[in-house]
Amino acid sequence: MSETATNAACRLGNCEVCAAQPARYACPKCEVKTCSLPCVQIHKRELNCDGIRNRTKFLPLSEMTAREFMSDYCFLEECTRYTEQRKQDRWKHQRELPVPLQRLRTAAKQRGIQLKLLQSHFSRRQQNTSFLDWKLSRLYWRVEWIFTHSLDPSTHFVDARCDEQLTLTALLTKYFNEPHKQLQPHQAAGIGQVSLWLRAEGVKRSGTRCFQLAPHKTLAANLAGKTIIEFPTIYVSYEQRPPEGLEAIDSDEELDIVPPSAEVKPTTVKATQPTEPTDVFALAASFETAQDDASTESSSDEHEARDEV
Repeated sequence: MSETATNAACRLGNCEVCAAQPARYACPKCEVKTCSLPCVQIHKRELNCDGIRNRTKFLPLSEMTAREFMSDYCFLEECTRYTEQRKQDRWKHQRELPVPLQRLRTAAKQRGIQLKLLQSHFSRRQQNTSFLDWKLSRLYWRVEWIFTHSLDPSTHFVDARCDEQLTLTALLTKYFNEPHKQLQPHQAAGIGQVSLWLRAEGVKRSGTRCFQLAPHKTLAANLAGKTIIEFPTIYVSYEQRPPEGLEAIDSDEELDIVPPSAEVKPTTVKATQPTEPTDVFALAASFETAQDDASTESSSDEHEARDEV
C-alpha cells in the first residue's frame, strides 16, 4: 500500500460497509467511508445515494478549506451565468408556455389587457381556470370576488368561468338574489349601491392600491388598459369608497413601466470640426511678405523725412 493510501486509511478509519478493511474513499454527499468499489455500490444502493455532493449544504466557517471556498466561488459564477442567460433570452418563458396559454395571453393583449402568467409551481397559476374559446373568440375569466366590510372579513367567492361579454352587475346578481349570512350588509344595500374595485397590478405600491370599476360595463371593458396577474381580483363594497387600507388610482397613473414619452433621450454632442492642417511653407512665405511690406513702408517713411529736411 502506498504512503498516500496509508495516510488516507489512518485518517478515515475502517470501512463503514464491511468494517474489515481500512477506508480509502469518502462519499462526497453522505460522507460514508468505503474501501472498494463493491462497498461503494452497496452504500449507494442501501442509502439511495447518488454520490453527488450537495453544493448548498451548510458548512461552518471553521470547517471550510480552500477547496470549499473555490467550490462556492464556482457555484456562484454558474448562478450568475445562468441568470444573465435568462435575462438575455426574452422569449424563453413564452416558448415554455403551453399553446392554450399563449393564445390566452395573445387574446388578452388584443383587448388591451396585459396578462402576466406565473411559473407553474405558483399556487395562483395552478388555480387559474381562465381560457379562450377560440371558436367564439371569447375569453372566460376566473374572477375572485372579495366582499369587504362583511361580517366575515375573509368572505370571498370564486367564479371559474365569467363571460367577458357580461356586465359586472350581471355576474354579481346571483350573490344578491341567494341568501348569504355573510353578505347581509351588501344585500341590504342592494346591487345598485355597491362599488367595485380591481386590485392594482403593474403600478407602484400595488399592494395598497386599486382601480374603480363601472358595474354597468362589461368585464372586458373594465379590464381594458389594466395589468392582470393570472386572473382578476375584484373587491365588492357597499360603501362608495375604496376598501379599508386601499387607495383608488387611475388606470394610467404611476405605472411601473416607464412610458416611451418619459424616457430620457440621450443628448448628442456635436463634434467640433477639426482645423485644417497649417502649411508651414505658406505661413513662412506670408511672414516674409509681411516683413517686406514693413521694410518698404519704413524706407518710404525715411525718404519722406529726408525730403522734408
